[in-house]
Amino acid sequence: MKSAGRLLAHGLLLWCCGSGVARAELPDTLLEPAYHTLFSGNAAATWQQLIAVWPRLGSDAQRTAWQTALNALVSRQCGNDIPLAVPAWLDSPKLELIQRDIPLNRIYRISLNGKTSRRDLRVSLQMPNGEKLWSEAQASYEAGNEFNLESREMGEPIPAGVYQLTFRSGGETWSQPIALQGSAALNWIGRENGQIKVRLPQHAIACPQPWVEQMLLHRHDYSMVWWHRAEKPDRLQWPERNDAASLWTDVSVNRAEARGGLTIRLIHRLGGPLLEIDN
Repeated sequence: MKSAGRLLAHGLLLWCCGSGVARAELPDTLLEPAYHTLFSGNAAATWQQLIAVWPRLGSDAQRTAWQTALNALVSRQCGNDIPLAVPAWLDSPKLELIQRDIPLNRIYRISLNGKTSRRDLRVSLQMPNGEKLWSEAQASYEAGNEFNLESREMGEPIPAGVYQLTFRSGGETWSQPIALQGSAALNWIGRENGQIKVRLPQHAIACPQPWVEQMLLHRHDYSMVWWHRAEKPDRLQWPERNDAASLWTDVSVNRAEARGGLTIRLIHRLGGPLLEIDN
C-alpha cells in the first residue's frame, strides 16, 4: 500500500506541476487516503480526508502537499462539488481573504458578506491555530438584505489550514470546517515607474477568470466616489478629477473559487494617492 501511495503521490505531483498549481514534494503517508479518493474522483471523501488529516501534519513539506491536494480538488469543478451546503437563510455567502498594500505598509484582513433576511446573525471564525478571529460577532446590514463583517487588521499572512466557521441565528446554528489555502505575499499588483502594473494570477480552468476592480476614495473617510471593473487590466485608466489631491486609489485583483455553497475570494489590493499615478 505504501508503494501504491508513493506512486499516487508522484502522479499527483506531476499532474499539479504540469497544470501550474504548485510545486512540492508530496509525502506518501498521512495524505495517502486523500490521494486515493482524489484520484477516484470522490470529492466528498477527499474533502473529509483533508480536514481530518490537517491537525496531524508536522512539517512544511506535508502542509505544502496538503495545499497542493486541496488545489487539485478545487480545480475539478472549482470547488462546487465539495459537500458544503449553507442554510436557506444565508444567500450567496462569501469569505474573502485580503492582502492590502499601501505605501510602507502591508496588512491582511478577512471579510464575510452575503445576503439574509434576518437581522440577528452572530458569526464565529476560528483560525487553524485555534485563535478566534470572530467570536459571536454581529454582522452589519445594508440595503437589499446585504450583510457584512470585517476582521481586525493583521500584520501576518493569512495561514493555510482548516478554519471553523459558525453562524447563529434565530436559535439555529450552522457550523462547518473550511479548508483554505491561505494567502501570503501576493504579487498580483505592483507599482512600476509611476504606473500600476497588474499580473493576473493562475487559476483553475473550471473557475472564473480573475478580474480587476478600480476605485477612487475620499482620503478623509475612504468613502467611494468612483468604481470601475477593468476590461483590459494591463491598461488601467483613471478619470480626470479636479479634486485629485484629495483622492485615494484602490486597485484590487480578485480570484474566486467555491467550497460548495460558500464562495472563497482571494483579493490583492493596492492603495495610494491618485496624484502619484501616471495616467
